[in-house]
This record gives sequence, C-alpha cells and structure tokens, in this order.
Amino acid sequence: MSEPIVSAAELCLNLKKDLNEISPLSYDVRKKHLESTSKPLLRSSFQFLSHEKNALPDSQVSQLSEYLVAYLGFDHFISVDALMSLFRLKSLNDDFDTLLEEKIDDLIEMQNSKSDIYKVFKTISQLFTFDPVLSSAIFTKKASFINLLTNEVTLLTNNLGALNSESIKNLNIILLLFSHACVEETSRSMIATMHISILLKCLSLTDDAVSQSKCYAATTTVKLWRLIKPEVLDNNNTLLSLNNLSDIIISSLHVGLESSVEGLSLLCTNIQIKKKVRNERVLETLFTLMKSKDHTVYGIISVLALVTLPNRVLKIQQNSVMSLKDSNSISNIDIMNNKKLNASKLEDDIESIRYVNHNIIKRKFFSTQVVSIFKSLESSKGLVGQCLKLMHNVAFPDIDLTGKEDNFLKDKQNYAAYISEIREIIKLLTAYLIGTSQNIKYRHDKFITYDTEKPEIPEQDLELRSIAIKSLCSPEISARVNEVYGTDNEEGALSPVPFILEILVQHDIDTGCSLETKQTPFSSIKKQIFSTFDVYYAFVALAASASLSYEKVKQSIFTLGFDCIINALNSGDEKLQFASVQLLNEICDIPLCIAKFFNWNNETDDNYQNFSMLCYLLQSNNYDSQCLVLQIFYSVSRFDIVTEKLCESELFCSNLNKIFQNQDSDDALIYYALLVFGQLIPLKGKCAGNSYLELFDESKNIIQNHTQSQNEQIRKSASLIVKYM
Repeated sequence: MSEPIVSAAELCLNLKKDLNEISPLSYDVRKKHLESTSKPLLRSSFQFLSHEKNALPDSQVSQLSEYLVAYLGFDHFISVDALMSLFRLKSLNDDFDTLLEEKIDDLIEMQNSKSDIYKVFKTISQLFTFDPVLSSAIFTKKASFINLLTNEVTLLTNNLGALNSESIKNLNIILLLFSHACVEETSRSMIATMHISILLKCLSLTDDAVSQSKCYAATTTVKLWRLIKPEVLDNNNTLLSLNNLSDIIISSLHVGLESSVEGLSLLCTNIQIKKKVRNERVLETLFTLMKSKDHTVYGIISVLALVTLPNRVLKIQQNSVMSLKDSNSISNIDIMNNKKLNASKLEDDIESIRYVNHNIIKRKFFSTQVVSIFKSLESSKGLVGQCLKLMHNVAFPDIDLTGKEDNFLKDKQNYAAYISEIREIIKLLTAYLIGTSQNIKYRHDKFITYDTEKPEIPEQDLELRSIAIKSLCSPEISARVNEVYGTDNEEGALSPVPFILEILVQHDIDTGCSLETKQTPFSSIKKQIFSTFDVYYAFVALAASASLSYEKVKQSIFTLGFDCIINALNSGDEKLQFASVQLLNEICDIPLCIAKFFNWNNETDDNYQNFSMLCYLLQSNNYDSQCLVLQIFYSVSRFDIVTEKLCESELFCSNLNKIFQNQDSDDALIYYALLVFGQLIPLKGKCAGNSYLELFDESKNIIQNHTQSQNEQIRKSASLIVKYM
C-alpha cells in the first residue's frame, strides 16, 4: 500500500514520476507496473482529493488533470481509478471544465505517432463516462479529432480482410470508442450516419480472431439501431436483424467475452430475445461468467432482471408515455424482419419466465451472490437497484390465471430452497428499506416524521423504494407466511409492516382520502406511484402477517393503518373493501380496534360511522366480504359491551335478519349468521336500552328449519338459538 499523500504538490510529483516510469516499459512489464504501482497510487490520489476541503489553484488542477487524463490512455481498470480522481478534482475548482478541455486539446494536437493517435481514442472513449457533453463536442465538432478518426476508420475498413494482431487491437479501440460514444445522442447519430460501413463489415466477419471486434460492433449497432437509415436497414435486412445481432452477442457470451453482457442487457428489453436467453446453456454461461469476472455482475443481474420481468410490469412499461414516444425502440421490433411487432407478440410467456425464476432459486442465487453485494460498501446504487428489481420479479411473479400447478415446488428439496431464498429476499429488502429510512419515524397522526430537515429524495431512489415495498406484498409470500416467518420470529414479521403501510397511506393521499397532515416518503412525487393492484396486495400482505397473531404486528398495523382500513371500507371499490375486511378480521380483537367500532353514544360519533359501514357490508354484493364481516362481528361479540350495542342497533339487526330472509340457502353464510345471532339471543328481554332482537321473530321458522339441516354445525347452532326464541 502506498504512503498517504499529504499535499496536492506531492500528488503532482508522484503522478508525474509514475508516468515517466511507465513510458519506456514494454507491454507486459507496463501491465504489471500499472497493477502493482499505478493503481495503488491512483487510489491514494482519490483518498487525498476526497478529504481535501479547500479549492485547489488553477496551476495544480491543470497539472493534476493532465496527469490523470494521461492514465485514461491505458487499460480500462486503470482508467476507472483515474476517473474517480477526476470526479473529485472537478469539485475542487470552478474552472475545471475549461482546464480539462485545454488538456484534451493539447493531447489531440501533440500526437505524432500511430500509438499516440490510439491513445487519444482511448482517452476520449473513457472520457465519455466522465463528461459526455465535452466528449461529444470533441467527437462531433473538433475537426482535428474527426480527421484523425475518419482516416483510421477508412484505413481499417479497407483492410478488414487482412488484419494482423496490431490492427485488430486498433479496430477494437475504435469500436469501443463508438460504443462509449453512444451514451450521447449527437455522437450516436453521427456514428449511424458516418461510420455504419465499418460496423456492417465487422458484422460480416467470420474469423474467430475478430470475435471481440464483432461483439463490439454488434453491441454498438444495437445502441444506435433506431437511428440507422431505413434504406440501410432494408439493404442489410438479415445482417442488421436483431436476431442476427443477438446471435452474435450470445455466441460471444459463450466464448467468455465480457463485452457481450452489455449488448445482451440492451437486447433483453425485446420479448423474443428474452425467450432466446431463457435456456440452461445461456443461464449457465451467465452465472459462470459472473463468478469469474466481478465487473460483469451489474450487466448480468440486469439481464436476469429483464428476463424475469413479470408480464403485468411489462404491460405498464409498454403503455407508459415514454414507451409510446419511442415506438421504434428495439423492444417493439420483430427480431426476424425489423418490422414493428404485432400486438399479439407483445405478451411474454409466463412459463419461460417461471423457468428462469426456478433456475435462480435452485442456485440459491440470493443467499450466495446477492447478500455479498448488499454487504459490500463498494456496490453502486445502480447495482443494488438491479438486485431489487430481480428480487421483486422472483418474489412477486405473475399470477398464473390458468390454474396450472407449479410442479417445481412439489419437490421437497426445491420447496425448501424456495422458502430459504424467499426468507433471504425479505431480509435483504427490509435491510435496504431500514438503511434508507434512517431519519424517518412512523407515527399515527402524521404517519411519518423526519428526525432532521425533510430530505429531498431523488425520484429514482423512490422508485427503488417502491419496488422493494411491492416485493414484500407478494401473494407468494402471503400464502406461505407461516413458513416464511415462522412462529418465533415476531421482529422479522414486524419489520416490513410500516413499509407496506406506505402503499396504503400514499394511496389515500393520492385519492384525497387522507388528512393533509399525513405524508410518506412518496408525497413529493406528483404522479400516482401505487395502483389499486398494489393497494390490494398490500392489504393481503398485512392480513397474512397479522394472522401470525403477533401482538406487536397487530398493534403496529392498527396504530399506523387503521385510517386506511376505514377509507378502503368507504371506497366503493369491492376488491379493496374485501381486502380491508380481510385485514380488519385479523386485528379486530385488539381492544383499541373494538373501541373504534363500538365506543359511541349516538349516530353522529365518528366511531358510529365506522360501525354503520360494517353493518352495511352485511349486505355487500361481495359474498366473501359478507362472510368476513360476519366473522368480525362474531369475534368481537364475546365482549358484553359489544353484544349490547348490537342488540340495540336497528341497522345491525335489520341487516343480519335480511341474511336469514334472503340468503338462507347458503350454508357458509347462514352458519356465520347463526353464530353471531347465537351470541345475541340470550340477551332477549335483558338489554338495558331498546332492543331490536324482535326483528328476528319473522325469521323464526327459517331458523327452525335449519335445525334439520344436513350440516351438523348449522344444525347445532340453530337448535341452541331456537331454545331462546
């Protein structure tokens, strides 16, 4: 490890000395020196500049930028370290952009050999990741650079049939420059117009020695595909078809070319290409490459996130404003003929998506690979974001409406791996959400408050937060909540609750149902971020967690989410009403929750409004909601204060009686209705206030008939009631 650098002057001297030492070295010796000496020096440079608080003078910034730019002409891994220092240097001088541009101009003008020319190309190529605007200006407007590039491209194009190792290396430098330049629209357009010829010729090459060049050319072509002139596409229909480009890139992947991963991640927005990737050989190659080449991790996880994308999410993306504007995107193109895809082909295949999900589960990918990514301090926000998307897709796949059984989970070993991986996903998601919520406190009145001044959270961060939260609402998790959380993991079951409630509270804010005092981290976004689909499954997830009977879980849901339950009950949306009744059924035995429905003196009280809503739901058009509401009334009727309120409510007694009158042929409904009425009938003639139990007299014969029911439970309940009637 190099000694800490104490001043900018010392840093300048060290960088200059290192560059002088590199200059005369042969390729192999230089490679070792860069790894053993230059790399540690550049990391020390970054550390020094990161801790530097004061602005640096122009003279030192000029020197440092000159030396750091010089490192961009070496290999990619050294360039990354040099770019990190350039990023820090930029923040230490207001005139940095001007100084940097001068250094690049000097570099271009001073070249006097083939080696110097290609060092310029490598430098501009790397610079596109640092300052695409400056790089694009050089690439598209600086005559001296354009002339250099055009001359070399012409020379290589004319000699593609007789390339030696040196010219192949130079060809790859130019193709990589094109690939990096595609980050900026103007540069991308220029390549599509001026340099399409060399790309076409590279795509036609068959020699294995130029497979890297062919891969670079294919990836670059994908990046600028929609800018290629129609006549060029028509004249090279097969060569430029997305099918051919994907074949080139997948073949490159199989021979271990890392550059193929970027091309594949770009192509995998297309459904037809996703299907080509969903096979054992491609997946095995991706996983193997990821283990051996750390820098491919981001791209490979991006590919996995794309090929596991659920259909429902795909449709939202297809209908988005952005997608409609970009109708020529490769996502919408038939890979065989370069024409727009027929609408019938825009539907993805659930079975093939499920195949990849199973493959990922069997490999225990989250516990063996993703955990280390989340633990590493070096993982970028982008990489974590792709992991979140992948976890969402695996945890919350499409709901298969065909009713097909998932044979994969019938195997005990597979099922055990699945539960283990889902547990790991939940841990990672909650850890991520807790880590990004450090200054947030959850409260009943405002839902959230901030320990410090309310931060401005970038929309991209909020999108990732929403993905993480939606993942926790997966019906796959809810259906297996006992196995996932177990019977002795109250804290594990509690951790996701406040985050899931963010969906419900934000939905209420968006629809105008919430008090203005309430806020969530998503309140700053002007668009509606959660759909009724998300809200429904948030209710289902909370109901599943509450069913574990952990008091802390129930209490948290009630304290933070009761208003949301009431708003959903009043919403008029039958599906949301049902989901909220499901949740209420799980938490209704909490004393404070009981009070919210039965602690009232007259019909103007807020709690009476809650009570009356439940009473009206006894006559809901949704059969399942009716059954659940009856269960709620039965559950709370063990309390004397509740049974008295029920007996004294004309609204309740009338609506319960209507079930006997109008739905007495439905065994399940009648059974629950008898259970509730069985709790009330012993109070006949004993209530202190007005009792409406006589309303049930007209149903006496109906109840009497049920004493002869073939259903033993109904028969017993009816027989007990008749004794009191």
